[in-house]
Amino acid sequence: MTPYINIHKHHLTNENGISIYNNRFLYDTEITIDHLFSIGIHPYDINLVDENSFKELEKNLNHKNCIAIGECGLDKLKNTDLISQKIVLQKQLELAVKYNKPVIIHCVKAFDELIEVCKPFENKIQLIIHGFNKSEELAVQLISKGFYLSLNHTIFNKENFDFTKLPINKLFFETDDYTLILISDVYKKASIKLKMDVNELKEKIYSNFNLLFL
Repeated sequence: MTPYINIHKHHLTNENGISIYNNRFLYDTEITIDHLFSIGIHPYDINLVDENSFKELEKNLNHKNCIAIGECGLDKLKNTDLISQKIVLQKQLELAVKYNKPVIIHCVKAFDELIEVCKPFENKIQLIIHGFNKSEELAVQLISKGFYLSLNHTIFNKENFDFTKLPINKLFFETDDYTLILISDVYKKASIKLKMDVNELKEKIYSNFNLLFL
């Protein structure tokens, strides 16, 4: 049976399928490496970066269970310098090219800047915006720029959003930091909005996962 794919989660909850656990480098006191994981410098943690940070990050990228960089990105609501955020993001994008790993991106109110920083990398690595919960128009624009979108359950509460306009081969799903939501719940909501059988949806997303991560 085709497994559920949970592209981004913050809690080591038991669930059926394949999950990528988010390690927040520099912030987490202990890195979880016993599961498939991503690791990156979150824009919240820019002030923790020092001259050794990227060397230490690079060591973790070599672990056999590390299959993505992230979450990393840009956040205008956080009281850290946006220029510094861009520099740290760009360095992680360069590491993604070096190690041929997809990047899981956090972006808040900085999509124009994100597109600008990522443009030189769009044909070199795969870029996934996690927890996308904005407009249909922005979703279409980002996909046209080469980004993948990872959706959690909250976006499916939006009205006047035609989810069938989003190409399935550019989508993933996640539970993020929601502890009471199962990835199967997200797929059920998505299948209704996308007008697609759950099993067919699982196969499509699993195919996306194989293309990017395996």
